[in-house]
Amino acid sequence: MLTDLSLPAIEASNLYRGRADCENRIKELKADFGLDSFVLRDFWTPEAALGVSMLAYNLMSVLRHTVMR
Repeated sequence: MLTDLSLPAIEASNLYRGRADCENRIKELKADFGLDSFVLRDFWTPEAALGVSMLAYNLMSVLRHTVMR
């Protein structure tokens, strides 16, 4: 790993690992919930669609964690 941050190696690794996990969640939202296909003219319509998609994503995430136990 290469970085210009002045952090100990383990802290830098933890920081970037958290960012990578965030990128995975964004990919899941785009691929599984169709967030990359919203082409809507009104401002409030995409916001509502995003809210519903995030609710569905969170419910699926809780279900996945419950089943994996």
